[in-house]
Amino acid sequence: MTIVSNETYFDGFIPHQKGFVRRIISSVEGLTLDCGCGRGLWSRKLKEKGINVISMDISLRRLTLCKNEGNNDYIVRASCTHLPFKPICFNSVLFLEVIEHLNEKDQKLPLREIRRILKPNGKIVITTPNRPIYRLITKFLHFFRYNPEHVHELSLTEVSNLVQAYFKIISIEGKLLGKEKLAFLDRIIPNLLHWNTLLTGKKVDTFHPTE
Repeated sequence: MTIVSNETYFDGFIPHQKGFVRRIISSVEGLTLDCGCGRGLWSRKLKEKGINVISMDISLRRLTLCKNEGNNDYIVRASCTHLPFKPICFNSVLFLEVIEHLNEKDQKLPLREIRRILKPNGKIVITTPNRPIYRLITKFLHFFRYNPEHVHELSLTEVSNLVQAYFKIISIEGKLLGKEKLAFLDRIIPNLLHWNTLLTGKKVDTFHPTE
């Protein structure tokens, strides 16, 4: 397994689009794992909404930032491919801007682990760059930086196929750019043309993955 960790570049972020943030926060409930939390900015948002959250990351430095900045006191250091939790103990899992940091052969591992720790009907919320559009806009828009920590990005079709091998997909959305004033375009532009995919899945008891 390869996890790139150039910790000077990315510590987690909250998008500028309030609507996008609201969609993510409203998708979770109950005990939630912020898997690959960075410095815990999303964990803080969940706490502000009264949601119980555990922040998990492989980086000790980022977890230290999470606690020192008051984003969350409940932190766990672990890899997303081997979650140190008992089965069926979380209601929701945030998996935001993480899967693209894994090798292609390892990307199914966190989904299998997340399914294991989720309760029946529990939700997984994933965001990840939509590779063709993300590559295009980071190449031609000088203010939109490419993240050098990415190991294997996925297209919308690829991430959808990967997730539906383990979960029932209940919604697929996305965003075009990072400014709130352009958020209305998210509702007009087809998902295939979004630079970032927001996908929500549900653990269904009648579904049994083969792997």
